[in-house]
Amino acid sequence: MSRNMHKLAVRQQAKQKVVSPLAAYVNQTNGHNTTDEERLSETSGDTVDSWLSTGSRGVEFEEGVNWEDELLESIEMLEERRTSTREQGLSQLVRLMTHKYAASVLDSHQDSLLDLLSKSIKKEKSYKENQIAAKVMLLLFVTLGESRVSMYQSVMQLLKYTITNTASAEVKSACIKTLCLACFISASGMDAVELIGFFVQIIKTNGSSVNAPNDSLTIAAALKAYGLLYAGLWGDSKRNSHAAREEFDRIMPMHMIHLESPSMDVRVASGENIALMFETLKIGHDRATGEWGEASESDEDYEGSEDYEDMDKLLELLNTLARDATRWRGKAERKTQRSVFRNISRTVEYGERVQLKLKIKKQPIFFSSWSKIHQLQAFRDILAEGLHVHFQENGLLQSLFDFEPEVNVIKSRPGSAMSLNTGGSDTDTGVSKGKRKFKKKRGKDNRMEDLLRIG
Repeated sequence: MSRNMHKLAVRQQAKQKVVSPLAAYVNQTNGHNTTDEERLSETSGDTVDSWLSTGSRGVEFEEGVNWEDELLESIEMLEERRTSTREQGLSQLVRLMTHKYAASVLDSHQDSLLDLLSKSIKKEKSYKENQIAAKVMLLLFVTLGESRVSMYQSVMQLLKYTITNTASAEVKSACIKTLCLACFISASGMDAVELIGFFVQIIKTNGSSVNAPNDSLTIAAALKAYGLLYAGLWGDSKRNSHAAREEFDRIMPMHMIHLESPSMDVRVASGENIALMFETLKIGHDRATGEWGEASESDEDYEGSEDYEDMDKLLELLNTLARDATRWRGKAERKTQRSVFRNISRTVEYGERVQLKLKIKKQPIFFSSWSKIHQLQAFRDILAEGLHVHFQENGLLQSLFDFEPEVNVIKSRPGSAMSLNTGGSDTDTGVSKGKRKFKKKRGKDNRMEDLLRIG
C-alpha cells in the first residue's frame, strides 16, 4: 500500500454508512422544482420544511484535508488487490461524490474510473463490493453522465448481466437502480423504450426473469425503475398519448396483482405507478372540467376522456389499502401505507393532483405531479443528505427541476438535463408547462403531503 493510501486508511477508520440507491428516471419538463436537503420525511409539509431548514446532516470533512486529493486517493484504492481496501475506497467515493459536486475532478478520470467500477461489479468474492460499486457508478452518471450515450452503452450489458446472474438481491436492486438512472441521464428515448421492456419482464414474471422469483427487493426496484422511465417518456406531457395508453394496457394487470403483494414496498411502488399513469392519461376524467389543470379538448393528441374497465375493482383495492388496519403489520408500516394510498386513491378516483413544497437555502420549490415526485425520489435516494449540494452546483438537477440558486454558484459543467424523448434524440428537449393550478374538490384541501418516504 502506498504512503498516501496508508495515511488515508488511518484517517478514515470511521466507516461511512452506504445508502443504497433507488432506481429512477425522469421526464424532463421545466415545471415545478423541488429540493430535498436531505432525506425527506413522510410527515406534513411543515415538518418537512422545518427539517430542511436545519441544514443537511451530511458528514463532516476533516479539517485541513483536501477533499479533491481524497477523491483521487480513493480512486487509486480501487486498483489494490485486497478486497477490504477496494471496499474502503468505494465507500469513500460514495461519501465524497454525494456531498461534493466533483465534476471538475472526475471529468479527466471518467473512463478509468468507469473501468475500475465495472471490474468491481464483476468481482465474485464480495457482494458488498458489487453493491457499493454500483452506487458509485450511479453517482458518476449523476455527476458526469448528462447526454453521454457512450457511457450508458459501455455499462448497459454488464448491469443487465449482473442483475440476471448475481445471487444477491441487494446487488440486483442496486444494479437495477444504476441501469435505470444511467439510461435516463445519458441515453435516448429509444434506449428507454427498450429498457422498459426489460423491467416489464421482471414485473410480469414476479422476478423469475432475473432468477429472483418472489423476491420483493428486486420486484420493488423494478417497479420503481419502470415508473420513472414511464414518467420520463410520457409524464407531464401530451406527446405520444397512444404509446402511453398501449403501455398502460400492457402493464396495468400486473400492477393490480402487485397491489396485493405481502411486501409494502411492492404495494406502494405499484400504487404510485398507477397514480402516475392515471395522471398522465387523465383516465376517467373530462378535461373540460379542468380537473387535470390546463388541459382542454384542443390539446394536441387529445381524443376525449379515457376510461379503465376494472375501475371498481381498482378503487376497492386502493381504498382497502388506504384503510388497512391489519394487526400483523407494524404500526409504522400501516401509517405509511394508509397515507400513501389515500393520496393515490384521490388521484385515481377524483383526479386530484399532488402538491409538495420543499426548500433549499430558503428557496421554495414546488412539485405538483406524480411524475415530478417520481423524479425527485430518484435523485433523493442516491444523493441523500448531499441533494442540496447538487441542486446548488449540478447543472443536471438545475435544468431538470428548473432551479436557479439565488447565490452565485459557478457551474463547472454547462448544459441542461436531457429528456427521455421517444424521438431517440440525445439532446435536451424539455417541455415547459408552467405551474399548474391546484384546485379543491368537494371542499377538501387537495394538498398531498405524505408522498416522499424514507427508503
